[in-house]
Amino acid sequence: MKNRKILIVEDQLIIALDLKNSLEGLGYEVLEIVNTGEDCIEYVNKIRPDLVLMDIMLPGKLDGIATAAYLSDELKNPVPVIYLTAHSDEKSVERANLTSPYGYIVKPIEDKELYTTIEIALNRFELDMEIKSREKKFRTLFEESIDPIFTADENGIIGDVNGAMSKLFDIERDGLIGRELSDLFEDIVMYYKIISHADANGSVRDFETKMIGRDSRRLDVIISLKRYDDSWEGVTGYQGILRDISEQKKYIHQIIESQRELRNLTAHIESLREKERTDISREIHDVLGQSLTALRIDLSWLKKRISKDDVEQVDKIEIMDNLINEIIITVRRLSASLRPGILDDLGLSAAIEWQIDEFRKRTGYRCSVETDELVDLSEEKAVACFRILQESLNNVVKHAGATSVNVSLKRKCGVVEMVISDNGKGISVDGKGKKGSYGIIGMRERVQSLKGNLTVDGEPGSGTVVTVQIPS
Repeated sequence: MKNRKILIVEDQLIIALDLKNSLEGLGYEVLEIVNTGEDCIEYVNKIRPDLVLMDIMLPGKLDGIATAAYLSDELKNPVPVIYLTAHSDEKSVERANLTSPYGYIVKPIEDKELYTTIEIALNRFELDMEIKSREKKFRTLFEESIDPIFTADENGIIGDVNGAMSKLFDIERDGLIGRELSDLFEDIVMYYKIISHADANGSVRDFETKMIGRDSRRLDVIISLKRYDDSWEGVTGYQGILRDISEQKKYIHQIIESQRELRNLTAHIESLREKERTDISREIHDVLGQSLTALRIDLSWLKKRISKDDVEQVDKIEIMDNLINEIIITVRRLSASLRPGILDDLGLSAAIEWQIDEFRKRTGYRCSVETDELVDLSEEKAVACFRILQESLNNVVKHAGATSVNVSLKRKCGVVEMVISDNGKGISVDGKGKKGSYGIIGMRERVQSLKGNLTVDGEPGSGTVVTVQIPS
């Protein structure tokens, strides 16, 4: 048995000495015998005993009950007290109980009762100290948590909140305790939904909802709620943790708004680029092309007036004529690459067929085209589909290692669908979003600006399929 140190507070010396002998016989160490409450407090402040045996009736200003109250409430490290009494009047017992004593021993004292009472008191005190230590740790965690925490009873009445909870709602702790939890929810239906889910499953994790702070300030939060049911204590209720995501939601909204503005800006820039391409194409085709044609006509006029015997001049004119003809072909090619006139004159279907034919001539790929006539498709959507086709064909040449390309253009249930597939090496999952894949990003931005959808699918060795769907 551990050598327990005991202080005796007894004003009758004979009883105190007899008690000391009994304690030492039971294996305890008696530190001192004092006869007043003041002496007891002075001694305990110097040397802390494991237990105090306290006579209720003491001389001086402090009786045993007042002294025990000091030992329990005022000391940083409380000391357990067992009362010694020769009589137990009702008022004294009521006062003594307020000090939470660890036992009573009625004089005259028997060794068996003394030993049992002391051991029970010491064990109970150690258990109480352990519980208080755990409560202190819990309370520290509760109060110091940066996340708002609350408890509520089975009726949804708030029982306790921490400082973070009070700060989040900008409401004093006393203004939250006793309030109905449902009052803090913007939508009471959402409150009952969360409670019902916790009742059915025991808990709710990371549920996003809106709550109301001071002055009807809206709060975006994520709530985790756990139902507890202490059958021993007969207590049921809820413990909840909140995470304020109001700032995150604001930032997300700003990001979405920025993306929307960037997408609008991109669409505007693409529109300007397309217009610029069209203007340049027309200038090249109409002005430069006509000027070259006029030069060729003039050259033909000169050629007719030069003697065929003047071989040198005839050869020079022939060279010039061939050069002008090559420039005219180049001008037509540049004009068509900038903005094929067939797209404006005959529509998207004809432009796709022309582009695929040009692609076949340039690469030697096997190509197939299947298109529906889309005479009522807007210019903006037709241009977007045509540019995506051009970008896809460029990707096939650069990356696919294919030998054939298939293109289809169909109208299905109010949606224009264009599918471009090849038999190349395919595109990996990483390849769709890796740094530098700006072609796919550009195609997707074009489609999204038209409230459409673009998918790029492919498996290594099985080719790639680009699917464009735009509302018609």
